[in-house]
Amino acid sequence: MTTRADMGRSLALDPSSPTKTFVVEAHADQPRALLEDIVGAKNVEPTGDAFLFKALRPEGTLWVDQLDGRFWSIHTDLQTHAAKAFLSKEIERRRELDWMWLPSGHLRNLWPNSISRRVHTTFDGRKFLDTDSSAGELRVQLSGRSATNLLDHISRIEEYSSSVSFDRVQASLIDPDLGQVEEGVSRMGRFVVTGDSFEFHAQFVRSVVQRYKRLVKLCEQRAISYRAYATDTDGTGGTLRGGPIVLNFKRNIADLDSFATTLFSARAPYRLWGSPEIKEHYATVHAVDLHVANDIRMDIGRNWLRIYLNEGACGNTVARLVANLQHTFDSALSFTDPELQIALTAETPALSPANS
Repeated sequence: MTTRADMGRSLALDPSSPTKTFVVEAHADQPRALLEDIVGAKNVEPTGDAFLFKALRPEGTLWVDQLDGRFWSIHTDLQTHAAKAFLSKEIERRRELDWMWLPSGHLRNLWPNSISRRVHTTFDGRKFLDTDSSAGELRVQLSGRSATNLLDHISRIEEYSSSVSFDRVQASLIDPDLGQVEEGVSRMGRFVVTGDSFEFHAQFVRSVVQRYKRLVKLCEQRAISYRAYATDTDGTGGTLRGGPIVLNFKRNIADLDSFATTLFSARAPYRLWGSPEIKEHYATVHAVDLHVANDIRMDIGRNWLRIYLNEGACGNTVARLVANLQHTFDSALSFTDPELQIALTAETPALSPANS
């Protein structure tokens, strides 16, 4: 019977044919059944591990690791465009699936003592900012050990402070026990790896996922719920839990109507649909998250946004919104909640194997 060790041996991690890993969020009571629906039951081959499957595609094999039932790691040696095209199509048409949307800080603070070889940032504010806004578009690609430090310097310049958002990072990771890998990571949870240890790569991916999952779970813990008192007989008493998740913007929203209409237009990457009601100083909208078809309410001011998650809502909605606003409106946005802000910035990097 095929094992995880067999998977590691079958994946090349070779510079001429790097191994790719795609992390996908999946909402499924029966993960295997969902996988069979995606690729066809006859194309799913079980292994000796109850959480690991081979998905057989005409182009080649996808190794689907469902050890984390919510965030699947999909490993393959297929060409990037082939694997990405297949997964993108499935995610776009299925409400059960979504990408892992890494915030800028999660790429900035990737791994303890890692050596950044290449850093790529992208910011495109044309949808939300005036045409004369300073640094409305900014793309930077830097190579070398000081790349991240230079970007930190740029982000401290007032004109660019809201326009430096990490999009992709390439870093060298070394562990005395596990070996060495070169990891390329994008903000949509896509990994490209070469090196001498698939086990090290898998540990790295798990650590990045767990840190992201913490942000998602913290958002879900703030969902609003109501519980009637057990002794209540006339329906007049109960306990309200949770509260709004509040974002502060360093930039001001110049046109609330245009901002809200664009944000809730049902288009990717936000995947939110609603009809905003514009007040004098703020906008409010009862929207639908097209990812999981949950209701969600938001209030938007000139320099703030309040998100009201209902009980059972998906925290990935908030992560997706925040990560994409970092690339299209304000890379310097922040949560007012200190715990959420720490989870957003990831100032404590993903744990190394020795500390995990």
